[in-house]
Amino acid sequence: MTLRHDLPTPIPAAIAALPVDRGYPVPWFVAWASSEGNPLPRGQGTPDFRVLHPDAVNEALGRHICWICGRPYSEVTSYAFVIGPMCAVNRVSAEPPSHVACADWAARACPFLTKPHMVRREGNLPGEAKNPAGEMIRRNPGVALVWLSKTARVIGPPGGGILFHVGEPTQIRFYCEGRAATREEVLASIESGLPALEEIADQEGPEARAALERQTEAALELLPVAA
Repeated sequence: MTLRHDLPTPIPAAIAALPVDRGYPVPWFVAWASSEGNPLPRGQGTPDFRVLHPDAVNEALGRHICWICGRPYSEVTSYAFVIGPMCAVNRVSAEPPSHVACADWAARACPFLTKPHMVRREGNLPGEAKNPAGEMIRRNPGVALVWLSKTARVIGPPGGGILFHVGEPTQIRFYCEGRAATREEVLASIESGLPALEEIADQEGPEARAALERQTEAALELLPVAA
């Protein structure tokens, strides 16, 4: 099956080598299932882009491979995370890092990330489908960040699972609708998602709220300059 003609070019070779479904490369982390919804090995059955392949996070960590293309890292000079603006506030990602080229391309090509008004379908999810670790804000952020850092570490949230603390950024790339995002777009995304984090912080107490305010101020300093 051929790739869609409207995908960003050039396409990284590792992504171009992935299986294709409805014109889109199928990321390595995606789950495959039979018509009855039973999990199958990668490349068999039909991919469900909403669902992680079983044990994908642990496998990516153990094999030290890119979350998107599934190929090993060679010499890692930067870890790349594709995150939303709120993750720039709490410095946490639910997904392992990727190659820089793979992360950058995905942020510009993924339909959910490039179409701010798209809503993720929740119906007919497999029975074994689970939410990612951490507190999930169920919305389309409208803006995607490619966060590059020389460091990243695994952390364990209270509810179980695996999260990643992204290190100090060496570079951040902001995207909206497949192009460079404006400062106003990034700021609007942060402002629309902040109430959810504020509610959680308020439940945890004054110290948590004060910490969130400091984190928010630090995130705002990373925004692109106004045109």
